[in-house]
Amino acid sequence: MASSPPAIPNRIVREMATPSGPRAPRADGHGSPHRMNLNECPYPPSPVAVRAMRAACETVNRYPDPSWGALVAAVSARTGIAASRIVVGNGSDELIVNAGRVALEPGDEVVVPVPSFPGYNKCAALFGARVVAVPVRDDGAVDVDAMLAATGPRTRLVFAATPNNPTGAMLPAADVARLAAAVPSSALLVIDEAYHEFAIHAGGDEHLPALARRDGPWASFRTLSKAYGLAGIRVGYCLAGSDDLAQAFQKVRAPFNVNAVAQAGALAAWDDLDHVHGILDATRVERERIAAGLRELGCEPFPSVANFVTARTPRAAAEVVAGLETRGVLISRLMAPGFEQYIRVTVGLPEDTDAVLDGLADLLGRR
Repeated sequence: MASSPPAIPNRIVREMATPSGPRAPRADGHGSPHRMNLNECPYPPSPVAVRAMRAACETVNRYPDPSWGALVAAVSARTGIAASRIVVGNGSDELIVNAGRVALEPGDEVVVPVPSFPGYNKCAALFGARVVAVPVRDDGAVDVDAMLAATGPRTRLVFAATPNNPTGAMLPAADVARLAAAVPSSALLVIDEAYHEFAIHAGGDEHLPALARRDGPWASFRTLSKAYGLAGIRVGYCLAGSDDLAQAFQKVRAPFNVNAVAQAGALAAWDDLDHVHGILDATRVERERIAAGLRELGCEPFPSVANFVTARTPRAAAEVVAGLETRGVLISRLMAPGFEQYIRVTVGLPEDTDAVLDGLADLLGRR
C-alpha cells in the first residue's frame, strides 16, 4: 500500500521546530499586566505620526508606494547612504529572512553569536544552512575574535548584533571594523542594529564608516520598532553596502511589503527627533533603576545600553518568569544552553519597574 504524501511538502519546514511565540498579555482583574517581555517601547509614538497614519487610512483603497520613495529619501538624507542602497522591510525580521534568501544555499554555514536574536537560527534553518554558534563575551558583547575564528570556506552569512539582544552590550567601531576587514568577501556580513538609537544615546559609535571600508558585501539592519515606538506597524530598513546587494534584497522581497499606513507613520516619526530623544532619556532612567534594583536583589545584570536588562538570578529563570506572571508581570527568559538562570526585563514605565522589582523581591525572598 502506497504511503500518503507528507502534509507539508518542504522537508526543511517539516523538520523545523514549531515556534512557541511570545506570550500574549492577559487581563488580571486590575487591568492589563506589566508587559515587559517583548522589548517594546512603553510610550506611544509621536503624535505627528499618529495623525499621519489616521490620514493615510483614508486612501487605503490604493496600493502603497512599492518603493517607499519618501521614506527612503528621508533615511538617505540622514544616513548618507544612497537611496539606491536602501531597502525597507516589514520590520527587520523580514530583512533577516531575506538575508538568507540572498546569501544561502543548502549546506552553507551561518555564523551567529549566542545568545542572540533567534531569528538568525530560523533564517539558517529555512535555507538548509548550518548554524555555527559563537558564545558572546563575559560582558555580553559579540566576541569578534571568536566569530572570525569560526568563519570557514562554507561561511556565507555572518550576523553580529550591536547592541546585542538579549544581553544589551554594544561593540565599538574598532571591533566592527575588524569584522568588516576579516569576514571573508564570499560571505554577507550583517550588522543588526535594531537598538542603534539607544547605542548612540549611550555614547556608542556610528558604524557605517567602518562598514564602508569593507571589500565584501555588508548590510546594516535598523528599525523604527524600538526608539520610535512603532513596533505595531512593522517598519525596518536595510542599508546595503552596494547597489548590487540592495538589488538582491529587492529581488527576493514581496511587492507592496510595507503598507501605506506604516509608510506614512514611519516618515512622520522619522522627523520628530524630539519625541525620540524623550523616549531615549526616559528609557535610560528606568534601565538604570532596573539594573540597580536587580543588583540589590542578588542578581547579576549584564551592562545593557538597550531598552532591556538581562540578568542571572539565584533561581531557575522558568520559575521566576512563571512566578512574576502570576503577579501580572510579563518578562522573558533566555533559551540558550547555559543560560537557564537568566531573565530579560524590558524597560517600561516607572510603575512597571516598581512592579517587577517588588515581584522579584517576593520570589527571591529579599523582603
